[in-house]
This record gives sequence, structure tokens and C-alpha cells, in this order.
Amino acid sequence: MCILKEEVYMQTIRNLGCRVRFLVAVAVLVLTCCTPSHAWCASSNLWVGFVAQDGIESYTSKQLKKSGMPTPLYLSTYGTASGLAFDKSQDLWEVAEEDEVVEFTPAQLKNLKKDPNPTPGVIITSTATYGQLSGCNFDHQGNLWVTNPSNSAIFELSKAQLDAGSGEVTPPVVITSPAMDGSLFVTFDAAGDAWLPSQFDNKVLEFSASQLTSSGSKSPTVVLSDDGSGTSLYYPEELAFDKNGNLWVPNYFSDTVVEYAKDQLTTTGNPAPAVKLSSAIFNGPWGLAFNPKGSLAIVNYRDGAIAVFTDKQIKTTGAPIPKVSLTGTHDENFQTVFGPAS
Repeated sequence: MCILKEEVYMQTIRNLGCRVRFLVAVAVLVLTCCTPSHAWCASSNLWVGFVAQDGIESYTSKQLKKSGMPTPLYLSTYGTASGLAFDKSQDLWEVAEEDEVVEFTPAQLKNLKKDPNPTPGVIITSTATYGQLSGCNFDHQGNLWVTNPSNSAIFELSKAQLDAGSGEVTPPVVITSPAMDGSLFVTFDAAGDAWLPSQFDNKVLEFSASQLTSSGSKSPTVVLSDDGSGTSLYYPEELAFDKNGNLWVPNYFSDTVVEYAKDQLTTTGNPAPAVKLSSAIFNGPWGLAFNPKGSLAIVNYRDGAIAVFTDKQIKTTGAPIPKVSLTGTHDENFQTVFGPAS
């Protein structure tokens, strides 16, 4: 039996049902890994992970320039892809089927037209630790961090463990915190601090780089709360930093996307966002990523629609019409990242 923390969420995850085990005590949603921006070339693709559908979709830079319903490429080895992150070698790491971390090489990604179901080069498991996995992201040292909402935890897979190839591993660092209440994603700022959404508490959390060096139960160093409007932080989802160090947050229930300026991220509080977007296209905004030029892509959970805004459109509060809007092929998307062209 699934017991939801908020009844209104029942309709949203109706197709996930008990398979995702979204419990009050075990707050789980599968999502796509939140990666920091990489210096991909201008022809970078938008990669979107889905739950129990076709795995991962990839849209080319050309497809992102014109509104419509383009046909993406698919990476369908696994039906559920909750976390996505590219390493410095342009290998794609995926949180697959909620219990594995797998790697696909650039050569495999370039060959998706011919083979959309390649065998991963690396499969990493951790039966004793993993539980039910969600999103992932690389820190600046090349370690991969994975969220584990069912245990209110994040844990590190070290670069050495990733380089060692397939196997059963024990994460060298496991951090738990009661504040991680439905924390599906993790991302890193320029200083190496980890930022997570606390979905059920409607907060955003920071754990300092120094806290990430050892295991334990820890308290966040910074906690951002809603400013009282009820729309600034209301079920926050995938976080991303822009090139200026400002933090962007999509809010599933309030259909808003907000920006917290870099200088608002240093202390705990409930600041009003520097920018709040409420575009008519938003319908459960969930995935969020910046391309190398600073354009912002938003992917809705409810209908899978993709909205692309230019950097100029998101400088001030308002309800902008996206420069490009794409009709989604699926709902129930999770992590969204820009990465190398396939």
C-alpha cells in the first residue's frame, strides 16, 4: 500500500504507483541526476531521463531551435533512468532501475541510431548500501554522488571506484540528515558545496565541501525556505547553477521557477527570490538545465513538455513565452542535463 505525504500528489504519480514506493516514512521518487555544467561544444544535446518508459531521450541542438514535436534519439537499455551525469571524458553515468549505477561510452552514445540498447561498459552495485536510488552528480574531483531518498542520504562513489569498473562496492562516504526529506537531486556550486532540494519540507539545503569528506549524520550549513508567498519553494525539484553562480529551482506544485542570487546563498533564511518565472507552459516543472550559451531548458513532469528560454528572457520576474517549446513524448521525466551530441 502506498501512503502519500500529500494527497494531492496521488494523481501526479498515479502511473508510478507502489512500484516507486513513495512512502511517508520512505520518501522516494526516482529522478534524473543533476549535473554541474560542462564546457560542451555549442552542439550539445539535451538528455532527459524517464521512469518506466523508454529510459533516456536525447534532443539535438538543431531540434532545440524550433518549436514542435521532434523525434528524439533513445537510449533504452533500461526503462527507468532516474539519474544522469556526464564525466569529463563524456561518458554518461546513469542511475538505472533504482538500484544500479551504469556507464555508457561516447562511442555508444554516437551509435544510438543503430543500437539504442547498448550494453553498459560498467555496472556498479552496492546491495548493502544503495536502497532505492534517485539522482546523481559529479563533484569537482570526479567522484559521483547519488541520492538515496528512502534513507534521507547521499553517498559517494569515488573516482577510483568508477575507474575500477564493474563490481559490488561500499561507498566511502555516506551522509544522512533528517533535513533530506524527499531529496531527489544533488548539485554542486563552484566551491564544491552540495545543494539538495528537500521536497516535502519545501526547502533547499546546502552541505559544505568540508562536510562531504566523512560519513555521518549531519545538519545543513544553509537552509533556504519559502518567502511566505507559497510559490517560491513548493515541492522543489532539480537544482542547477547558472554561469554566474546563481541557483535556479523549479517548483512542481506552484508551477514556478525561481532564481536565488549568489549572495542570497550564504545564510539560512527565507529570502524572496531574485527572479520568479511563472510561464503559462509550466505544468509541474521538474527537470532544469543550462546549455553552454546560458539558455535555460525546463521539462515538465506532468506532460513532458520542454521549454527553452534565452538568458535575456530570465533576467527579470515575469511570465515569458519560451523561445522554443517542444511537445513531450512522455510524462514522468526526471533528471535533465546538457551533454555531448549523440
